[in-house]
Amino acid sequence: MRKDVFRLTVLLACAALATSRLGLIGHELVGHGGAALLCGARISAVQLFWFAGGWIRYRLPEPSFASALFITMAGIALELVVGLVLAIFARGASLGRHIVRGIGMALVLHATWYLATGAFHGFGDGLLLYRWLGGARIPVAIAAGLVTCAATFLGAREVVGTLASTVSRRFAGTLLAFVLAGGFHAALTISELRLRRDPTYVETMKPERERVIAQELATWEKAQRTQITPEAKRVEAAKIAQAHPTFPFVWILALCTALAAFLGIVKTKRPAPQSIPDALLVRFVVLAVASVGLVIAISSLG
Repeated sequence: MRKDVFRLTVLLACAALATSRLGLIGHELVGHGGAALLCGARISAVQLFWFAGGWIRYRLPEPSFASALFITMAGIALELVVGLVLAIFARGASLGRHIVRGIGMALVLHATWYLATGAFHGFGDGLLLYRWLGGARIPVAIAAGLVTCAATFLGAREVVGTLASTVSRRFAGTLLAFVLAGGFHAALTISELRLRRDPTYVETMKPERERVIAQELATWEKAQRTQITPEAKRVEAAKIAQAHPTFPFVWILALCTALAAFLGIVKTKRPAPQSIPDALLVRFVVLAVASVGLVIAISSLG
């Protein structure tokens, strides 16, 4: 691997780690946790994964739908606010400022993607909206998805050209750096989720359709008077699944997001060749290590 591609890969990987870890702390502790405390709740448990997501458990003295909705949406709202602040007010033409604005758009992208897919399919922070809005969740999810695509386009247009200017083979080198950095982050996330197998997180991120299918299958099993064979259970599960079809919203949104990224790259500015300053690279490495360390420290306390 060329040195310039390696440096860009390290920069991207560290920026992604720092953004996701600090975003996780903000989403769970400041967003959900802060909103819960404002509503008079008592926080009973906090779980932050080192490289993946997390959850917070709380108890409200006087539960209400309004307070539950406020707490549930607070994490996404915080990401949106912070992301927009970074994207709008981090002015300047330096490489570092371009990256900060890109991070802001990435936070907006994550928040709106999570809102759109969660509200449409009924998981995570979107589950309450899924159950409350019913069919009205569809325009809400579409609106959030449009913001996702807009943030992707603006972020790609803002940062990709500048990043590409740091490698000699702009297209191939930048693409390789993004793939390696993204693969590194994804490998850490997936490996941790498989190793931990946290039941609360798994249940939280399960789409509502899967919950319904599991409940109906359990009801069917209880109603059987004879021993159930694995094949009979598989057939019944397939029948129940067919009775609950789902629109592939998440895949269509993924396709639209990829298209928005492509259009943003096409429209990106192409500045003169430059190198990644050593000081900038060191700052992002330190920030990434510190962010992961902070998550680990908080996890040990929770």
